[in-house]
Amino acid sequence: MTILTIVFVITKLAGPPAERQITEAALPTPFVLPTLTPSPIPTTGLPPTFTLTPTDTLTPTITLTPSPVPPTAAPSSTITDTPSFTATPAPTETPAISPTPIPTETPTGPTPTLAPTQNPYLYELRQGQVIFTQNFANTAGCAWEGLGGQVFNNEGTPLNGLKIHAFGTNFDRTVDSGSNSLYGPGGWEVPVDNKINAQTYYVELLSPGGTVVSARIQVTFPSDCARNVALVNFIQTRPT
Repeated sequence: MTILTIVFVITKLAGPPAERQITEAALPTPFVLPTLTPSPIPTTGLPPTFTLTPTDTLTPTITLTPSPVPPTAAPSSTITDTPSFTATPAPTETPAISPTPIPTETPTGPTPTLAPTQNPYLYELRQGQVIFTQNFANTAGCAWEGLGGQVFNNEGTPLNGLKIHAFGTNFDRTVDSGSNSLYGPGGWEVPVDNKINAQTYYVELLSPGGTVVSARIQVTFPSDCARNVALVNFIQTRPT
């Protein structure tokens, strides 16, 4: 029996340790090994036996108490008065006195008379204008448009033999004064279209040799059946 007890004890000692008892606590429970208590030595000479006596373990409990946080004082704002400044106006400059201008004397006497500018041409447009009238030179009526007129010397006498040059866009023709008596002595005529239109033409007087002796006259038709004839009369400005 003693031998069996020894074998059991050795088997327990050689085997895996006893499972640790886990107790729910604030901290883990430490494991305490059992204390071996020797048995009294037998008188028979056999090895002593040991008895396992468990030891109670106290589990400490720790309680955490939070420390009060001291209140934080709100910062106080300090108002600082800003000094004000009063601007001092700068002295106003006194304007300088301007000298009074001395009036200039106006010369007395007769006002000089400017000599009139002489016309560089020997002939000019009589009465200073082109006269528009209804067709009277033929029976075409409104199916015709043309230029015509007379040429006079400085005494108002009709002249023959001078040349009238009429031209415009895609149009150019020259006739002699005195070639058409329907316009009177020294009369001439240049047809420009077989219908009324609003075209612009130019007329100038030439000497028998072809020299230009008048300014260029502009004629713009009004496209009116009652004014499809333009009378362009020339008159001599001074003696030759």
